[in-house]
Amino acid sequence: MKLVSPCIALCQLTEDDICVGCKRTIEEITNWRTYTDSQKQAVFTRLESLEKDVSDLSLT
Repeated sequence: MKLVSPCIALCQLTEDDICVGCKRTIEEITNWRTYTDSQKQAVFTRLESLEKDVSDLSLT
């Protein structure tokens, strides 16, 4: 399986080195090309968890 980058071309880092657009860390961004599919899937899982947390907050 070939996982594509979650980049949405809204590239700007916060002071914590998190991309405003895709929410990846600077480490995840710079190492993406060398990550295995398993490592990439772990990033997607973390990003999905962030989305769920935000959606849960909006329900309260």
